Amino acid sequence: MARPKIALLYVGGSIGMQMNQKTGRIEPIESLTEIHRFLPELQREVALRFFSVTNVGSSDIAPEHWTDVAKLIQEIYDEYEGFVVVHGTNTMSYTAAALSFALQGLSKPVVLTGAILPINDIAGDGRMNLIYAIRTAQLDIAEVCVVLGPQAFRGNRVKKVDQSLFRTFDTPTLPKLVLFNSTVTLSPLRMVRRKRTLSCKPGFDENVVMVTLHPGISNAYLDAVMQSKPHGIILRTYGPGMIPEKLFPWIEKVAEQDIPVVITSQALRGHVDLQRYRKQMAFEQLGVISGKNMTYECATVKLMWALTQSRNPRRLRTLMETSLAGELDE
Repeated sequence: MARPKIALLYVGGSIGMQMNQKTGRIEPIESLTEIHRFLPELQREVALRFFSVTNVGSSDIAPEHWTDVAKLIQEIYDEYEGFVVVHGTNTMSYTAAALSFALQGLSKPVVLTGAILPINDIAGDGRMNLIYAIRTAQLDIAEVCVVLGPQAFRGNRVKKVDQSLFRTFDTPTLPKLVLFNSTVTLSPLRMVRRKRTLSCKPGFDENVVMVTLHPGISNAYLDAVMQSKPHGIILRTYGPGMIPEKLFPWIEKVAEQDIPVVITSQALRGHVDLQRYRKQMAFEQLGVISGKNMTYECATVKLMWALTQSRNPRRLRTLMETSLAGELDE
């Protein structure tokens, strides 16, 4: 019986590092194929092929890297049963969200994984994470997900919540998609494999800014934000989308310049509801977009992507407020 073919796309991060036993320093591995020797058992289970996209730390990830990964997956899509993207953990939630919008209509899993410690650290998590990611890439699942430890999460719902080895990520508004224990438990909420047509639409407008409200935020600061002439603004507000009344004139000025504003909540499990309070209803008349229960990471990336799909205000609002890849509850 032929082994499943899994593509491993290397982007960077600690999992591609190793501890130099002589110097004690953490250094890049010399070749990606070195990962093979840390996974001897898996060689009998799957046929792995390695692709090097780039080699950057998580904090240096940029939208161009999201585009490169998406295009490579599109190019080799028909040859493999699943894809594993090796990536640093700090910005993994942004990349996972980006791939979920750039690669729609998936009939196979795209699994992001990484590590807190180098792969050759005897107490590290790199080897374990790779094993679970590769196994997830063989399951009946067809969406972008994140795997660290014996669990898989929906990629555009995930947040990095800790620097620990065993609870690095979580999805506050959605249960785990996969749980590995003595058996494998698959969530009925996951997207399953079936015949679909892949639609690869990578493209991200980087001129998007995020503003987090806090008591006493100054108009001078908000005016300075506008001087950068952003193409879109993510506004992290209180509770269900509450904004202090003194900022209403600023919102009106933004609306007059046809700059889309997406409201998200600072609450971990917040859900924006612009119909809940009377004064919030004025936002919709100004064209303010509800981020509903998207994470701010996902809302930011989605706006960057949506701006390359349409600048028509009505179409843009529809894209942002519609669930395209399971990123929000409608």
